[in-house]
Amino acid sequence: MEKEDGIATLLANKEKTYLVEADREKLKRVVTNIVQNSLKYIDHNETEIKVFLTSDPTHVTVEIRDNGIGISKEDVPYIFESFYRTDTSRNSSTGGSGLGLSIVKKMIEGHDGIVWATSEVGKGTSISFKLKKVR
Repeated sequence: MEKEDGIATLLANKEKTYLVEADREKLKRVVTNIVQNSLKYIDHNETEIKVFLTSDPTHVTVEIRDNGIGISKEDVPYIFESFYRTDTSRNSSTGGSGLGLSIVKKMIEGHDGIVWATSEVGKGTSISFKLKKVR
């Protein structure tokens, strides 16, 4: 859906549909980067990635939660920096350049949104971002 001052993207959950100010292809890249990162660091037989949409009067928040290995509290503030990799992810089996989440941050901030993470070692990680609703 296009609008005059930018591109609007439709987000939906079971109960409701939301229209946010975002480029559909860039938002697809954001979600793909987050999900690929989650898949890379899940060491369980059962992979679990959940997506939650919540809304307030002006914004929609997307939370992507996994049951992966988690990230230490000391590392969480740095995971959106270019080339940053936590100690547990530096082995050759995971690959990657350390750019995925920095790209996520740049794309979300380019849409006047914000992105953040919460994590617990051994329990998993949640990456969330907030975008403006179309008025």
